[in-house]
Amino acid sequence: MAAGPASGETSAGDTSAGDTSAGPIQLKGNRSLERLRQRVEEAARELERLRGENAALLERLQAAEQRPLLDVEGALVGFDEEPEVLRQKVAGFIEAIDRYLDQNRADRDEA
Repeated sequence: MAAGPASGETSAGDTSAGDTSAGPIQLKGNRSLERLRQRVEEAARELERLRGENAALLERLQAAEQRPLLDVEGALVGFDEEPEVLRQKVAGFIEAIDRYLDQNRADRDEA
């Protein structure tokens, strides 16, 4: 047998693909750690965003709990607008529906 590298082995000082020294493994480990660090930072940013969203939702819930509720045939209903503003909006919707229905009737009568 000849003295020298066997199949798959490399000579001293060669850092080719067959080499399993700490150098390439360390670099791969650094890349993995960097990706892990980035993912942890992304997760931390998302947690902060969600905490902010939760705080805003809590404020909205507390504000909604302070609004008076109307008892309409056994169902409790809460509105953001003052009653008169709400009445005006509903009246406007009713008028728009009436105009639409009247127009449909007129169109059918003409046909």
